[in-house]
Parts: sequence; structure tokens; C-alpha cells
Amino acid sequence: MVYEKMIYKNLIKNEKVWSQLTTMVQNNKLPHALLFHGPEGCGKEAHAIELAALLNNYQIENQFIKIKNFQHPNINLIIPMPREKAINKNSDALKCLSDKSIDNLIQMKKDKMNNPYHKISFEKASTILINSIRDIKKDLHFNINSGSKIHLIFNAEKLCYPKNEPGNALLKILEEPPKNTFFILVTSEKEKMLDTILSRCCDFYFNRINRNELSEFLEKKGLNTNLNLIINITNGSISQILKIIESNINIQAYIDDAKNLISNLMQDKDFDVNTKNIEQLFKTDKDQFKIFNKILLIIFNDLEKIKNKQNDCLILTDVKKTKSLDYSRCISIVENTYQELNRNANPSMSIMSMIIKLKQILTIF
Repeated sequence: MVYEKMIYKNLIKNEKVWSQLTTMVQNNKLPHALLFHGPEGCGKEAHAIELAALLNNYQIENQFIKIKNFQHPNINLIIPMPREKAINKNSDALKCLSDKSIDNLIQMKKDKMNNPYHKISFEKASTILINSIRDIKKDLHFNINSGSKIHLIFNAEKLCYPKNEPGNALLKILEEPPKNTFFILVTSEKEKMLDTILSRCCDFYFNRINRNELSEFLEKKGLNTNLNLIINITNGSISQILKIIESNINIQAYIDDAKNLISNLMQDKDFDVNTKNIEQLFKTDKDQFKIFNKILLIIFNDLEKIKNKQNDCLILTDVKKTKSLDYSRCISIVENTYQELNRNANPSMSIMSMIIKLKQILTIF
């Protein structure tokens, strides 16, 4: 049997993984628990949705429409959610959301079904709620009339991080999975998950999308300039690339800001404004801060290449000479600061410390 009809027309399909999955479905050998992992923005979530559709008679038109609208009763989506309302242990997980957040969730689901690389996420959600796992247990008592029950768990590392309670609750279900019930866990951070959960999942790794496919995809979207730079800034994540396009993020402005910061540090000029701007960016938009941080790393990497008389720069293509400074050390400082901030370090102290360390290396007396 060949599965040609797809939910998404604009998904760059991972042919190797998809072939393995469809063969397992055809032979009735699909494991009850699957782990989709790999780099961010390579289509893992969309492949999980495609598999859920395949297991629920998606070739039938009315089933296809329900799945396409994210309204199929057999497909349950679990994501990290913020606790905006007080709930007790018996409450449905969705009751923790405000009316506005519920509306946002509905819209995010619609956006996801139109764009396979759209992220369904709440910025302030730090964990998958234990109530979401309790909701699964409640659901196990209901019979499935046709197809299969699919629990899609996106950002599955949040089952186990920062606390293990939701992961341990899911583990008990995975030990004795009900008939015709499948769990598809999706993550870009497999290393944060419990070994006991990983051992019960069939592992599917999604490679980063290759540059030729990525370039072709972006050209169809009308982005045909600075492709190499954009791909490097986002580490080839289509979801990040599309966010840059859709949000009209001014990459050149961040390049100018990064150059200005480095120039001020080299010339021992006042950098207070630079520091405040970086701190404010981190506090207001962490995704855009990530872009600025990556640009800063690329520029330092370019400076190191120029120092070593290499010609494959991404940003400083017109620069022929630079001072013989320890730019590789600068790269380490920026990377370490970003990791600290991801571990909830104090933004003001971390960013100021980074600036001072960079100044010690870059200031030319």
C-alpha cells in the first residue's frame, strides 16, 4: 500500500523515517510509544500529525477534514501550559488557561495545520502539567469506535524538566498501553528526558534539513537573498526562518548593533547603551535575542577567519584585515553567557559580565 495523500502539501518529508513508519503501519507492527527527536525546525511535529492522520482513516474525506481542522476526537495534543488559573488534581488541564489563552491555543492549532513548521507554544509555560497526564488516564476508559487514539506530546522534554512528576505519571501508562492507543513524543532535547521513558519508546531521529532542500523551500517563499546567512543564524530551523520572515525581523539592524558593540569595545568607548539594549531585548523577546546572539557569534567567527587569512566570511565579507586578538575566546564567552541565561541566570549580571569580559579581550590600548 502506498500512502500518497498527505495532510501537509508544504512539508519537506523525511523519506527515510516516513518509509519506516508506513511499513510498520502496513505490517501492524507500529510500537505503542514513539520518540521523534532531532534539531529544532526539521518537521518532527508535522510528521507526528501525519502519522496520527494515517492511523485514523485520513483517506476518508470527512476524517481528513476533521484532522485538517485539528478537531478529530482520536487525536489529543499535549503541550506545556502556563498555570493562569488555580486548578485541583481532578481538574482538566485546559482549565488552567485564561479565556484569552484558550483562544490563542485554538488559533495556534489552525496555524499549525496550515504551516507544518509553526510552533504551538506558550512563552511562559515551563512544564507539561501533571493534569494533562491525568486527562490521558481519564480518556483510557472510553472506547474507540474506529481508528486509533493518538496522544501527541510536543516539547516532551517538559515531562521531565524541571520536574519529573509528569514523566513518572506517563511512565505508568506506557508500561501497560491500552489497545489501539499510541503515544508520539516529540522533542529537540532528548537529553533532558528520563531514561525510563526513553527505554519504552521506539526511537526515530530526524536529521537537519539539507541546504539544497532548505534553499528551494525558502526561494518558494520569496526569500532569495542572504540565504546562507539566514540558514546559519537559525541553524537551519525552518520554524525560526519563517518567524523571521513573518515577523519582518530586521536582520541588518541586529548586524549593525553587533558591529557597533564590538567597535565600542575595541575603542574603549561608552558601551552602557549597548548593554541596556541587549538586556532589554532579552527581557522582551527571547527569540530575537537569540538571533542577535547568533549574529554576534558569526561576526566573532568572521574576525577569527580574517585573522587567519580565510575568505569564507558570512557577514564581514568586505573586511580584509583585523587585529590579532583572541576572537575564539570571545565566541566562548558569548556562548557561555547564552547558556547561563537559558538556566535562568540574572540577565543584568550575566550580560554585564559578558560585556566586561569581551572588553578585556577587545580593548586596544
